[in-house]
Amino acid sequence: MPHLHGFTKTSKYKLITRSDIENQLLCTTKLYNIAVSYYLQVFQDHPKTLGQGQWLIIAETLTHRTKFNPNPVYPLDTILPNLPSGLRRAAISEAYGLALAWQSSYNNWQNKKVRQKEKNKERVAKGKKPIVFTDRPPQYPEESNAWPVYYGTEHKWLDKNHIMLKLYTGKAYVYRKIALAEPFIVPDGYEAGSPSLVYKPTGWELHIPLVLQRKVGLKKITTLVKNPELKLCVVDLGITRHATITIQDTEGRVYATKFISGRKDNHLRKRYLEKIVRLQKKTRIIPEGERFAKHLWDKVSNLNDDIAHRVSKQIVEFASHHGAGIIVFEHLGNLKPEKGTKSRRLNQKLGYWVKGRIFRYSQYKALHQGIITSRVNPKNTSKRCPYCGMLTIERYNPGNRCEAGNDLAWCTNCNTHDINADFIGTLGIGLKFRLRHCS
Repeated sequence: MPHLHGFTKTSKYKLITRSDIENQLLCTTKLYNIAVSYYLQVFQDHPKTLGQGQWLIIAETLTHRTKFNPNPVYPLDTILPNLPSGLRRAAISEAYGLALAWQSSYNNWQNKKVRQKEKNKERVAKGKKPIVFTDRPPQYPEESNAWPVYYGTEHKWLDKNHIMLKLYTGKAYVYRKIALAEPFIVPDGYEAGSPSLVYKPTGWELHIPLVLQRKVGLKKITTLVKNPELKLCVVDLGITRHATITIQDTEGRVYATKFISGRKDNHLRKRYLEKIVRLQKKTRIIPEGERFAKHLWDKVSNLNDDIAHRVSKQIVEFASHHGAGIIVFEHLGNLKPEKGTKSRRLNQKLGYWVKGRIFRYSQYKALHQGIITSRVNPKNTSKRCPYCGMLTIERYNPGNRCEAGNDLAWCTNCNTHDINADFIGTLGIGLKFRLRHCS
C-alpha cells in the first residue's frame, strides 16, 4: 500500500507592515539576490560542483572567510559584509538549483542537436536537403529575482500572529517583529518549513511550506474499483478550453460536469508571443550571451505556471467536493502544434506544455486530499461513441453560433447529436479507465 509521506504544500499569510519595515524587506531582498547572483558566478566557474553531494561545503569553502579559511577564492564579505549564515546558505541553495536546471536544459539542447545531426545524415543519404538546426542554447542565468528564504537561524516565531525576521536596516542585520494578518496554524500531521518573503501587488506575504509527516494509507486502484460507490473525476485537458471535468461512477453514469475556459489566458499569452515575434523581426541579430526579450518570456512563464496552479486547484476541489477517489487523465506525451503563424504555433506548443504541468500539480494536490491520479491511453477517446461503442464520432461547428473550443459532436452510426465534443472526450477517457480496471 503506497503512503502519502513527505509531500509539501504552501500556506500564504499577508504581513502587516509599516513603511520602514517595507523598505527593510525590499533592501534585504535586493541583497539576497546579489548573493544568489554571486554564487551563480561561482557555480559557473566550477561546473564540476554541480551534481556533487558536497556542493554546499564546496561553495562555502570558496566564498566564506573563517578562522580556518582566511583567504577564500571568492570572498563574499568584500561585497556583502556580515551577511547572516542562514541567508547565505539559502542563496547558495537557490543558485545551485538555478545552475543545475540550466545544466539539464543545456544537456537536452546538446542531445537535440546530436539527434538533428543524425537525422540530417539520413536525409542526405536519401537525397534530401539537411534541416538547419536553429535552436539557440539556453543562456546561463546571471541574475536572480528570487525571494529570500529564512532558515531556522534567521527567524523566530513569537506566537501565532507574530514572527521575528532578520532584516537589513541600512547598517546591520537585526531582528524585526512583523505581524501576520491571520494566525499561523500548522495542521495536524504537518511540520512547518523555512518561510519565504514574497511581494505581491497587494503587499508583502510570508509563504510557509508545510511538510506532511504522518503516513496516510492510499489504497491501490485495484482495491478502490471494487467499491461500487466509487466516484471517478475524469478530466479532458484541452487548448481553447483548459479542462472539461465529469464525475462518473464505475458504470459510466455522469453525476456532475464542469468546464474551465482558457480563452482569456490563451489570448493574453498569444499577445505576449506576438510581441516577442515582432521584436525578433526588428532585432534580427541577437547579441551572444543575452537572453532575448527576457521580460516578455518571464511573463509567459509566470502566466503558464499560474494557469497550471489555478486549473489543478479547481480540478482537485471539484473531485473532493463530489467525493471522487480517483482523478483520471489522458496520457498526452507526443502532441505537436499545427502549422500556422509562429506565435500561434508557439501558443499551442506552450499550451501542450501547460497540460503536463496541470497533471503534475493535480497529482500532488490530490495526494494531500487522499485522492490518487491515473492516466489512460488517449487513443480514440474522442472518436468512440459512448452510446453505441463505434468509432463514428465526428466534430462539427454550427457556424457563428459556436466559437472554437465549443465544438459539438454527433455519431454517424446511432445518430446521437448536439453533444459537447469535450464532454464526449471525458466519457471516452472514463470508458478507457473502466475497461482497464473495472472489467
